[in-house]
Parts: sequence; structure tokens; C-alpha cells
Amino acid sequence: MEAVPRGRRVHLSTVLLITIGLIDLVSTIAWLGLGGHEGNPIFRNLLNHGVPAFALGKLAFLAGPIAILEFARRKAPHSAEAGTWIAFGFYAFLWGLQVLRLGHMLR
Repeated sequence: MEAVPRGRRVHLSTVLLITIGLIDLVSTIAWLGLGGHEGNPIFRNLLNHGVPAFALGKLAFLAGPIAILEFARRKAPHSAEAGTWIAFGFYAFLWGLQVLRLGHMLR
């Protein structure tokens, strides 16, 4: 007997995707507090409505794809797992590039 039912497991790929999304949110808010600017025009527009609207928008754009991937996991678990790892990899890569770019700007 399994301790956690098969369909109810929390997958490392999902946890890491959520984690990088939250790191992105917190670091962006910190960057904005230092006088930086949001590069994404969608989120830049949300900033016009305040940081809470910006944060909710970022969270919604994170939660939506994760919900789709978790729904897909029920029908095609291997494909959804691969998709989640790919999404995490791209997100982490792009976030890392941005951090490097900002680091060079601050020198």
C-alpha cells in the first residue's frame, strides 16, 4: 500500500517551477525597489496598478500553466513531467541570464 495515493504526489519538477517563479517575483520586487524597471510589457502595465496587482498577475501567470501541466499529468504523466522540467529549465535559464545582465549593469 502506498503512503500517498499515486495521483496526489507532489512532484519535484512542480515544486522547482513554483520556487523559481516565486524567486523571480521576490527578486523583481526587490529590483523595482532599487529603482529598476520591469522588462515584460504585460507586467510593466500591471505595475501601473501597484505592486499588489503586479504580484497577483505574476502569480496568476505562474499558476495557470502549472494547473494545465498538473491536469495534463493525469492523462499523460510522462509528457507532463517532461514539460514541467522543460518549463523549469527555461525559466531558470532566462532568470539566470537576467541576473547576469543586471549584475553587469551594476558594475
